[in-house]
Amino acid sequence: MTTSEKKEITDWIRTEHQAGRPLNLHAVKRRRPDLIERVYAVRPFWGWWQAVADAGLDYSELQVELEETVTCRICGYTGFQLNAHLGRRHGVSSAEYRKQYPGAEIASELRRARMKKEGGNHLLPHWEPLYSDEYMMDRAYRYYTMGHRLRTTWICENDHNLWQHIHRKGITWESFITALGIPYPDAISERAPGITKEGLLEGLREVAGEEGETPGITRLTQLNHLLLTGVRRYFNSYDEALEAAGLPLPHRAYPLRREFSPEEVLVELRRLAAAGVRITAVGIQKHLKNNDLHLTIEHMGGYPAVRKRLGLAKPEPIRETPDHTREEVIAAMRQRAAEGKLITIPALREGPEANTGLLRSGKHHFRKWTDLIDAAGLDSEHHAKPRARRRRAALLEALREHHAAGRPLDRRSMSMDETTKDLYRKASLQFKGWANALEEAGLPHEPTVPRTVARVSRQPSRRHLLIEELKARALRGDPLDRLRMKEDPASADLYRRAQKAFLSWKKAILAAGLAWPPPGAPAKEKLKRAPRARRESPPKPAATTARKPARTTPKEERRLAIIKAIQDRHREKKPLFLRGIRREPDAVKLYDEARSCFRTWKAALAAAGCAPTPLPPLPKSKIVEELELAYPIDPEWLAKVEAMTEGKSSRKEADPTNPVKGKSGVPANPPFLPRGWRLPKVGEKQRTTAPKDAIRKKRKKGRR
Repeated sequence: MTTSEKKEITDWIRTEHQAGRPLNLHAVKRRRPDLIERVYAVRPFWGWWQAVADAGLDYSELQVELEETVTCRICGYTGFQLNAHLGRRHGVSSAEYRKQYPGAEIASELRRARMKKEGGNHLLPHWEPLYSDEYMMDRAYRYYTMGHRLRTTWICENDHNLWQHIHRKGITWESFITALGIPYPDAISERAPGITKEGLLEGLREVAGEEGETPGITRLTQLNHLLLTGVRRYFNSYDEALEAAGLPLPHRAYPLRREFSPEEVLVELRRLAAAGVRITAVGIQKHLKNNDLHLTIEHMGGYPAVRKRLGLAKPEPIRETPDHTREEVIAAMRQRAAEGKLITIPALREGPEANTGLLRSGKHHFRKWTDLIDAAGLDSEHHAKPRARRRRAALLEALREHHAAGRPLDRRSMSMDETTKDLYRKASLQFKGWANALEEAGLPHEPTVPRTVARVSRQPSRRHLLIEELKARALRGDPLDRLRMKEDPASADLYRRAQKAFLSWKKAILAAGLAWPPPGAPAKEKLKRAPRARRESPPKPAATTARKPARTTPKEERRLAIIKAIQDRHREKKPLFLRGIRREPDAVKLYDEARSCFRTWKAALAAAGCAPTPLPPLPKSKIVEELELAYPIDPEWLAKVEAMTEGKSSRKEADPTNPVKGKSGVPANPPFLPRGWRLPKVGEKQRTTAPKDAIRKKRKKGRR
C-alpha cells in the first residue's frame, strides 16, 4: 500500500470520528468490509490499531457500536441468542448450526461482550469489546513491537486467551505470527550439556571435599544442579550414587522409611491382632505411631482388604462412656442457664465457658440438642442471637462516642464522610433506618444539613431567614396553619416563599423545629372562607347558528396520531405484522403506544383501516418433511372435506336458518369422518394441554 492510500484511510477515520460514528472493528466491518481487508493486507503489518493511532486518535475515545440481535440463517428469526430457537424450531444443536453455516454466530455482539471475561493473564489491556481475527492480529503485533519474544511458551504464560483463540482456528502459533511478518524467535539459551558417569562421580567427590562431609540431596541441589541430574540419570537413588563414588551416607535428622513386604505386613498384623491391637487406621497410625506400616497397608489396598486376607472382621467402633448421666446433664444445663451462661453447642465446644464433657454427654443421651433444651425446661435460643446483641451494643456505643465528641449526626454528614459512612451503613441496616438507630441509642435526631448551607457565604441562606421568620411568628403567637396563612395578606407572601423553598408547608414548619400540626389549626372542620363578591357577568352574545368546533382531548389526539402513523407505514408499504415490527426500534415504540391506547395491535389496525400484508409461510422443518413423506394425505379424503366445507357454506348462504344441525347446534358430522370425531365449532380453540382441574388433581396426587 502506498503512502497516499494510507493517508486516504486515515483521513476517512478522522472524518468518521468527527461525525460521531462508531469505529470499533465490528462496526467498521459492517459498513466498510473492503477497507478492513485493505488495512490487514498491508505488509509490513499495519493493522487497525496502528491505523487509528496514525490518524492521531486515542482508541479509548472512539465510539463503539454492538448489534443487540443476531439473525438465524435458516429462517431469518432475530433474537439475543439462538441456542433455544435452534433446538425448538429447527431441531439442530449449536455445533451442527456452525458446521452448516461456517462463521455464523449464536449470540449477539452485545451478549458476547457481556459474557467476555475481563480477567486473565494478559499483559495488554483489552481495547476492543469483542474477540475477532483482526483484533488478535493487532494484539500479537503490539506484543512484537513492545520487544517480547513471541514463543509459544511465552504467549501461553502471558496471554493465554490469545493463544487459545488461534489454537481453536486450527492454526499453529508459529505459522500465525510468521504470516504477520514476525520472525519466530529462536531459543534464548541452549540446553545444558550432559554429564558422563565418571564426571558425576568425580564431581560428587569434589563437593564432599569442599564441604568436609557428604552433602544431603537438598544441599547438592543448591551447590550443583547438574550433579543431581546425573544422579537421576545413572542411578536409582542418591545412596547408590554415593556408594559408587566411595562416599559415606549423609547424616539424616529423620531415619528413612522402612519398607515392608506383603508377607512381613501380614505377619506383623497377626502379631498385633493377637496382642489386642485394633487393625484400623486409628489403631495402627494413631496409637502405635507406626506410620511406615500404615503407608504400606494403604499401598496394599487399604485396611478392609488386609483384614479380609487375615480373616479378621471389622472391629466394632469404640463407644466412649459419657461423663454425666441423663439427670446430671439436665441439672448442669439448668445451672448454666441460671448463671447466665450460653447453653448453645458452640459455647460448650470452645471459648472461656466451654465444657466438652457436658457437650459429649448431652449428645450421647439426647438425639437432638433441642430435645435436651426441652427436657431441661429452658428456652432455646439460636447461637447467632448473642452475637447479634453484641453487634447492636457495639454500634450503639460507637454512636454515643461519636455524639460525645461533638460531631454531627445528620444523614448527609455521616454518609459523605469516609470515616463514618461505614458506621452509618451498618447502623441503618441493623436498626432498619438511621432515625431508628439514633432513637435506640437515645440521641437527638438532627435534620439533614441542606446543600446550600455547606456553601461558604457570609450572608445567611434563604432557608435560614425563613426559619427565623417562622420562629418569630410562633413566639408572637400568630397562627401558623395553612388556611389562615393564605387568607391573611400580611402572611401570604411568607407562606408562598416557605412553600417554594421547602417544597411544602409541613416541611417548613418541621425545619423550624415547630410541632405539626401547628397550634390553632382546625382539627376536623375547615375554616369557612368569606364569600366572594359576585361579579356581574357581561351579557351573553346572541346565539348563532354556526356550531363550535368540537374539542379534542389529549387521548383523542394521541389516538389520531397513532392512526396517522399506521396509515403512513401502510402507504410506504412497510410491514405491519408483529414479527416485522419487532425488528425496527421506531416501530416498536409505535406498537407499544398503540397497545396502550387500543389495547391490541389488531384493534389499532382496524381503527386505521389497514390490513397487514400476510407473511410468507415459514420453511418446514426436517421433522415435518419426514412426517409428510412417511404419512401422505389421501387426496380422496381431502377432496371430500373440501366438498363438505363448500356445501356447508353454500347451504348457509341459501338458507340462514340452517336446519341440518346436531344436538348442540353444530352441523352434524359428515358420514365419512371416523366415529367419535367431529368438526370444530366456529371460533373454537384447539386444546393442546390438559384442563386445569386435571393438572391440579395430578399435582395433589404427587404431593401425597
